[in-house]
Amino acid sequence: MRRSFIAIACLLLAASTCMAQANAYSSWSNFPQQNTFIPILLWLQNPGYSMGPGAPYSSEIAAMTALKINTILAIDYGSGASTPTGTCGTDPSGYNADYANAGIYVISGTNATNSTTDNGSVYCIQQIFSNLGKSKYLMGYNLGDEGPCESATMGATAITAQTYDTTRPFFCNMQAFLFSSGSDPSNVMKDYGIGSFDDYVQINGYAVSYGPILSPAPTRDILWEQGWQMYENVNTYGRGPTSQPQFLFVEGGNNALGASSQNGSTCTSGTPPLCSQGGTNHYFRTPAEMVNAEVWMGFINGALGLEWFADDSNSTAAGDPNNEVAYNFSLGSNASGNLTLATAAANNVLYIDTTLLNFAPEINSAIVDTCTMNTGASYSSYNTSCTGSHGVLTMSTGTSTVPGTAIVKNYNGTLYLFADTDRYGQANMTFTLSGYAGYKATVVYDSNAQYDPTNSSVGNTFTLNGTGQFSDTFGANSHNYQPKIYMISSGGPAAPTGLTAAVN
Repeated sequence: MRRSFIAIACLLLAASTCMAQANAYSSWSNFPQQNTFIPILLWLQNPGYSMGPGAPYSSEIAAMTALKINTILAIDYGSGASTPTGTCGTDPSGYNADYANAGIYVISGTNATNSTTDNGSVYCIQQIFSNLGKSKYLMGYNLGDEGPCESATMGATAITAQTYDTTRPFFCNMQAFLFSSGSDPSNVMKDYGIGSFDDYVQINGYAVSYGPILSPAPTRDILWEQGWQMYENVNTYGRGPTSQPQFLFVEGGNNALGASSQNGSTCTSGTPPLCSQGGTNHYFRTPAEMVNAEVWMGFINGALGLEWFADDSNSTAAGDPNNEVAYNFSLGSNASGNLTLATAAANNVLYIDTTLLNFAPEINSAIVDTCTMNTGASYSSYNTSCTGSHGVLTMSTGTSTVPGTAIVKNYNGTLYLFADTDRYGQANMTFTLSGYAGYKATVVYDSNAQYDPTNSSVGNTFTLNGTGQFSDTFGANSHNYQPKIYMISSGGPAAPTGLTAAVN
């Protein structure tokens, strides 16, 4: 009876029984409403940026389209300026038209006013897209990044700005405030339509000042911070999982404009290239499998959108005085003189974006239950088990040093369990789904299918015992922070909806 009650309640009474609406964007009528849509964003770019000689894509827009990046988060109109200028309703350099004509959504920079003369106002931005006949491609408005977004003044501005257009969300991005970088936005973050934070933990030269110093090789064990920050953003600092979507910023196999070399870090070539700071190592560019793990960690902890920061350090490409090529490193540009690495990063972006979109209906479905073994912002802050607040999900680890996180969603009456480990190492994770005794858990996604196909568990099935329990191994063969997705079914032949093979 428990299963029938939850399935019906999640489908019909999401607000009272499940932890999130099936459509988190329903209050914004001009936001894409289809459940097959995952917002995949690219930060602050220009459609005229060069990709460099030999790049696999002819332009930035061609790359975005091929790599399934469907939204531009702020347009760079020159020198990093992201707000339209000129006469109200005019499209500076035709950049908005370039993106909209390619079917790419635009989150426009704005000065958060409703002036009828200032082209950066909400009113004038609407006029730009109306004049283009492309209003459907105006997704929302970007209020700013990091520092300005953490002030009470901006919080008040956000509340006012959202009265100018109630049909589209406003965006504002925070720093990694949980780890002493930036201000605590507890009184501010709830004022934004959609929140996010950026913290490139794998390559951050400053991370030793606020992260764990542990090096099981090749780097310190720090990726877990991404998941914990997203969990706190969703459940503590925002409006909570019932009303405010949270998006996740990640690096894409690039060095985030030299972030890995900051704070006196010494970087050397190798396999993989590493940097050293404070006696511990961090990546120069995060390897593909860890980028994937970082993305899934965000979604398992409640993220509903992905934001790529594609920039690398200064380009060495000939004829590139403005370093334009470097800004598109993760899109396959010939940046930093290394087309091979950039192309590999782009292929990984394609794999991740394709996987997310394949699982979009499940990701966008109502949350049945969620739990994390993490308990705080220090390396040792975790338990060896967790129980969801709705009493459906319990998760425990067989390795005391390797905690985990999981979330259960209901898609058309079928449960999907998303899970990962949250420290380096291997662990046997045990899941209990109360009321689902005798059901089958089928692995419909395992990151090994892409990064180590020989050890992929896709298609493996587990029968839940009399208490609704099954166990599976995570992190074997050095696949740390391994994400998996299970479809929970009554034993019929229903096929997985996600990827079952590698994307190359």
